[in-house]
Amino acid sequence: MRNYSAATEVLLSHIKLRLDAEHRAQIVAMGQVATKVPQTEFLPAVQTREELQQRFRWRLSRLFMSETQNEWFQTIFHAFCTESDSAKFWTVSDLGEFMTSTFPSELAFCVAEAAPILHRCLLRLGSFPYHNDPHPTLSLDVLRTGMIILLRLDRDNLLDPEIDEASLVFPDRLSTQQQLLLFQSMTEPQGTFVNPSRSAADDHHVGKALEIITYGNFKRNARFPTAVTQGPKYPPVEHFPSSNSTLTTGSIPVEDFRPLLRLMLLTQLYVAGIDPDNFTSLLSEIEAATDCLLTTFLNGEESSSAVSFTTFSNALRKLVPNVFLGLPRLLGPLHSVKTFPSATPPSSLAEAQEMLKRLFTPSVKPQSPADGLIMNLPVLSQLSMSLPQDFPIEAPEILHASREVDMEHVKSHLTKTSKARILLVSGKTGQVPAIFGVYVPIGCSPASLAKPSVIFQLAPIHRAIHQTGDLVPSKESFVEDSSCLTLALGDATLVLTQGSIKGSLNAQFDDGTSQEVVVDAIEVLSFEGRFVCVNTFR
Repeated sequence: MRNYSAATEVLLSHIKLRLDAEHRAQIVAMGQVATKVPQTEFLPAVQTREELQQRFRWRLSRLFMSETQNEWFQTIFHAFCTESDSAKFWTVSDLGEFMTSTFPSELAFCVAEAAPILHRCLLRLGSFPYHNDPHPTLSLDVLRTGMIILLRLDRDNLLDPEIDEASLVFPDRLSTQQQLLLFQSMTEPQGTFVNPSRSAADDHHVGKALEIITYGNFKRNARFPTAVTQGPKYPPVEHFPSSNSTLTTGSIPVEDFRPLLRLMLLTQLYVAGIDPDNFTSLLSEIEAATDCLLTTFLNGEESSSAVSFTTFSNALRKLVPNVFLGLPRLLGPLHSVKTFPSATPPSSLAEAQEMLKRLFTPSVKPQSPADGLIMNLPVLSQLSMSLPQDFPIEAPEILHASREVDMEHVKSHLTKTSKARILLVSGKTGQVPAIFGVYVPIGCSPASLAKPSVIFQLAPIHRAIHQTGDLVPSKESFVEDSSCLTLALGDATLVLTQGSIKGSLNAQFDDGTSQEVVVDAIEVLSFEGRFVCVNTFR
């Protein structure tokens, strides 16, 4: 009888330990504070959509954010959140108040108008892998997950990057998978979508979530490392509802997307220490640049009211691969830990905003580049969205600037230095202002534009032709003519001609279009030094 009692006690003790461990795991997976699960225990396998999402959020926060970052994030979240029926979450207004904290008051309206699409984006990404059927509110866990994915704090562990020659020039460009996810997160939710014939591609995001959840689902024996104990078996991807990962039928309303592009122009140069407050007197120029940039995502159709996935993906792959580099400037204060100025967290919204404004004042403030005949900060911001990421945007030197085309001077300044150079030409095609140009990288000759050269147009539409792969023979060569300069890259050709009264520029592009521009200004700029990176918001 005594032996039976002892065995029963051991069995009951084991069951109690197992139940306690599972209970603690469930609490932790819901984002609550709990004691650590013993090393000999495993978290139970998830079985439902809700369990899958909760565990994924928990794993993401533990894998890619430190304990200090999580504590900081929670403090900032509670300082700006709305509370209703005991639930705490961020509204569009709350997100706007948070982002405005580090912006000058003159630009507050720019932040406020972009807040709706950013709130939608964070809400949907935070609902991953079911971002096509998102959570109703931006709770703490949802916001944290959305931030990690949007800012790619997961270091590309969630979605696979594309490694090729172009990725060396644009290391932060989005892969095809990342472009699709970002597009889906910005579109307006279309309601629950049931695919009767789901495929592996349709379930791709569910599979990725399971990979994150089951990472490390085993234990090694401390004394015998080759002895491995496997964790619980998880259901297959097909057990869970489909994530509809291939869905591209939605669209991004222009009325939402345009304010985001404007905000990206204001934040594009922050890594070089050129913060948004440098643009407060250039709002009309920013508006004009935004309209030009928007055409990139509308495929030249100005009457279009929405951005499709085709044009969205094409713009990110070929034209403006750096367009979203300003996102850390907006959301960096959510995870970039600073030292609190007091022992207690901020007790009011105004106090929280003032604290963030003080803590996130850029540590480096280089002098803004001087305006030229064509070059100014909005042009530089727009241009850097298409140029290689290591381009030293903060240090331009104007080698030549003139209202007339003096071909001898233009050629001389383009060829006499091996520094990175930019030729800018402005004028009018009909009555419409236009800007064209070419980027010649370090050590490259205009006679044979090699990678990573760029021929671009900044107005009235934005487009760019990159040479990032193997060199494609140009249709034209560098013409040695005293009154003519031909620059060609692939199927794009710029022909600059010196005239007796006004110079002209003929631009021909690979889509068969051509434009004739009457030149009113020309500049040759050089850029020297190494790219300065300010990590205040990282």
